[in-house]
Amino acid sequence: MTNKIKTIFTATDRKILTAYEDIVDGIAAFMGGHCEVVLHSLEDPDHAIIKIVNGHHTNRKPEAPLTEQGTQILYDFHKTGQQDHTCYTTSSTKGDPMRSLFTVICNGNKPIGLLGINFNMNIPLTEFISTFSLFHQPALHKPEETDKPKTNNVDDLIHDAVNNIVIEISSNVNIPNHEKNKYIVYGLNKNGIFDIKGSVALVAKELKLSKYTIYGYIRGSKENHK
Repeated sequence: MTNKIKTIFTATDRKILTAYEDIVDGIAAFMGGHCEVVLHSLEDPDHAIIKIVNGHHTNRKPEAPLTEQGTQILYDFHKTGQQDHTCYTTSSTKGDPMRSLFTVICNGNKPIGLLGINFNMNIPLTEFISTFSLFHQPALHKPEETDKPKTNNVDDLIHDAVNNIVIEISSNVNIPNHEKNKYIVYGLNKNGIFDIKGSVALVAKELKLSKYTIYGYIRGSKENHK
């Protein structure tokens, strides 16, 4: 195992890393809940993490040590003086494959930190698409009598409803991946989407499921609310 390299810090070094904390939040907000973003300080590699978002993927928290992979990347940077932005594969604590990348943060020529981005590749395709297409749209609410939809196109209405529920469910780390489609249907049913004629077929198409699967989830939703 590569030895961890300690760095003597100045006040400026610490200010630079503090400025990166907002960048960590921004990347995580843009990429969504399936992306872990972590900021390391090299002042004390044994307590390196100073900021982490979506740390549930690896169960790491602030003050956790630099990983062996991060240590090796830092060691290679010291040898070559060059950034290596090659992506590699790691695993979450649940065994999900994660596509990972480290960037060395420098003050001049002196490495002072590492910015790590770890994306969980076990994300369902519908959730991945919705993260980038409708991430900033508000969650769907059940229309009131005076709350008229802005579109007369049923296909568009259901498409938006599905994507909004997908966003809500995908951000809930307490729901296992294999049950997320079921809870998406539960949410749509709660919001009255299946009162619309032809909605089951349209939702099935959106989620790449059979109509019979959708009907089964709807029955399950009704039984859970008895």
